Amino acid sequence: FTYSRFLKDQRVWSASCFHFCHRRNIAILVSSRPNVCAEREVMLVAQRQPCVQAFTRMVKVWKQGCLGQNWCMGYERRTAYYTAYRQVYRQDYQTVYKCCSGWSQLNGEAGCFYGVCFNGGQCRQGSRSSSQLCDCPAGFNGPSCQYDVNECEETNGGCEALCCNTIGSFYCKCPSGEQLKDDGRTCQDIDECQVHNGGCQHGCVNSRGSYHCECNPGSRLHVDGRTCIVENPCLDKNGGCQHDCLVDGGKAHCECRNGYKLAEDRKTCEDIDECESEQTGCAHGCHNTLGSFACVCDTAYEMGADGRQCYRIEMEIVNSCESNNGGCSHHCQHSTELPVCSCNQGYRLEEDLKTCVDLDECGVGSSCCEQDCTNYPGGYECYCAAGYRLNSDGCSCDGICCCLEPHHHHHVPLGPFTLIQSPPSLALNVVEDVCLNNTFGHDCSLTCEDCSNGGLCGPGRDGCHCPDGWTGLICNQSQYLLTANTHRL
Repeated sequence: FTYSRFLKDQRVWSASCFHFCHRRNIAILVSSRPNVCAEREVMLVAQRQPCVQAFTRMVKVWKQGCLGQNWCMGYERRTAYYTAYRQVYRQDYQTVYKCCSGWSQLNGEAGCFYGVCFNGGQCRQGSRSSSQLCDCPAGFNGPSCQYDVNECEETNGGCEALCCNTIGSFYCKCPSGEQLKDDGRTCQDIDECQVHNGGCQHGCVNSRGSYHCECNPGSRLHVDGRTCIVENPCLDKNGGCQHDCLVDGGKAHCECRNGYKLAEDRKTCEDIDECESEQTGCAHGCHNTLGSFACVCDTAYEMGADGRQCYRIEMEIVNSCESNNGGCSHHCQHSTELPVCSCNQGYRLEEDLKTCVDLDECGVGSSCCEQDCTNYPGGYECYCAAGYRLNSDGCSCDGICCCLEPHHHHHVPLGPFTLIQSPPSLALNVVEDVCLNNTFGHDCSLTCEDCSNGGLCGPGRDGCHCPDGWTGLICNQSQYLLTANTHRL
């Protein structure tokens, strides 16, 4: 340092880099001015400290009461005190105002207006022989940290896709359809199909950085790339028809096979119970079957050749259903010629009229499912694509707009029984027909009160246990020939 000049009898020293490095203020700085920082400095304060000293001495004194004399002289010890002062020093802190780092004071101004180091740089000590005056933070360089470093020029800033330079820093960016991973540099695909099915009406197919919509068979994609236009509605899930689908004016029209009628939804088919119409011409009894019916005769009667009249026989009748259930897979009803077999709901009778096989409602297009269908023995289940949820009817699908409601079981009343369906989110839904309120029978119309001829109600109240000689759902069919005149033609 070199001696500069005197200011009010105070020496001021400055560095040779007069304009660039921090120096002691040459004028009083005001704390409210720009770039002025407050600092606390340690200083020594001198002060006089009093010190009281004491000493004793012997002095001559005159006192009365001496032996034989009025006055006599003697000596007494006296203590004297005096105050002395000594110079002591103590440490004290005082607040001084200096230019903040990277700034300097010029021309005796009350503030620090000249920036030595920019962008957060710190003045480098002992830099008078070097062109680098400041120590720069990351992202800046130059003698005074005045230049931004373009990190994207070197290895693309480490970014997998796009590198965007900013003042003092940079950031990575991914193309449309992708998003940054947690490392802030690499990109990962966004599965647009997970959010509202990508806006697709039917199917959504995700791909790297993009996605596209697809339509179900019988439909084509609209120009908007999302909605689907039906070309042949019958090619899409059989047009929603349970049986036959016909195209009428570009729309699906459902029709049912013989023995069935179209339900109110105009899609599913309901069995016609011919036995209730009283037009079957059966002499004794009528047994309804899916899509048809069969006449049956009371015990001790046999069916005529027309299949409707019953004729009394005077011979022992062997119950054709007694041995091996008449060869029937499911239900057997005795007749004079052959046992009449019938199947549970969801099954159909094979050509041998005995074996019951599963009816693949999904394969033959007889299901009521609007979107997807899964078959299982004795029934089927409907489920919906992503972005949809199953309606309470168990068949149609409703689009989910914004929020998903909590999953719950749907109980869809279907006459005397109930369709029990698990939530759509489960991998496998179970749908089955169950008679309620202690009822049983193919139409859930029988109760234990209908048990006859000594029949007892079963433990689950779901059927009658018949005594020897009687059979049937309610024990109303005799296994042997009745001896009395019980019926007449």
